[in-house]
Amino acid sequence: MKTGNNSLLKDLKSKKLSVMFLDDDESPCVVSEWMSTGCLALDAIMGGGLPVGRLVEIFGDPSTGKSLIASQVVALAQASGATGEYVDTETAVSKDMMEEVGVDTSKLLYASPDTVEEVFTIIDETIESKMKIDQDSLLVVVWDSISATSIKQEMEADYGKPTMGTHARLISQGLRKITRKIAKSNVCFLALNQTREKLGIMFGDNTATFGGKAVSFHASIRVHLHMKDKIRDKDKHIIGINVRAVVEKNKLAMPYREAILPIYFGHGIDDDKATLLFLKEAGIITASGPSYKMVIGNKEFTFKKTGWSKVYESHYDEIEQIVMGVYDTSNS
Repeated sequence: MKTGNNSLLKDLKSKKLSVMFLDDDESPCVVSEWMSTGCLALDAIMGGGLPVGRLVEIFGDPSTGKSLIASQVVALAQASGATGEYVDTETAVSKDMMEEVGVDTSKLLYASPDTVEEVFTIIDETIESKMKIDQDSLLVVVWDSISATSIKQEMEADYGKPTMGTHARLISQGLRKITRKIAKSNVCFLALNQTREKLGIMFGDNTATFGGKAVSFHASIRVHLHMKDKIRDKDKHIIGINVRAVVEKNKLAMPYREAILPIYFGHGIDDDKATLLFLKEAGIITASGPSYKMVIGNKEFTFKKTGWSKVYESHYDEIEQIVMGVYDTSNS
């Protein structure tokens, strides 16, 4: 049977048709590389992090850590030798914040276009240039954000003039063109978006995202960030927030997985605390009074909450394997 399939494929290719086996290395369906978000728990619920060659959308209310996560992704990409490009239509990104999470701003490609048309032109041309210079290099593109990007018609129109549907149509057209290039060009595309309220909805979910249905259709993974509660110090000062991340769509793993991400102002996501919460929820870390227990390898560790950071740092590689294997063993 395999011989027959090979003969058929050979004949189709002789007719200059772009046909291959699904598991071929050059198949756009095969994700050969993943980018870490800088948070093990978030990587785990996404199925391994951000897939190279795919579009990932992270959306939520304001101040839920979207830009922070994007900055961490860029920092880790740069550390691995990749190139980062930040398309900032909000013109609100903080250079200091980026440097705090490890971004080398002197090597970060930055653009602040005015319209959706300019956004897609910049991304398209960046991919074209990258392919000419080095086809195998990794490029991470962040669009921050879809909701803040206007369209040329809107920019040139008078205030109050309706442009209903045009924004969504342009984004749909742009994504249809750009997603195929991303899949074939070793590009990781992360788009940030905001939630808004639907008018006239009395029951059920009344939230939606900007840009119409196109973004959710083209995205391989969609992560919804919700503000859970505030983190306070011993003097009751607010020093951070706990954010609940929910994977609402995933073409590469099971959807609807969740994790709590503690975010501290001026520092970013507390990865070790997020991992502790994740492993407790998974039942891998058990609590007995003020003490916690966890088996790493063949050894059982008992520690206080304040001692987790030391355990996490000393056994990071083993804990990473445990976290990334949580859903493999539970198949959920």
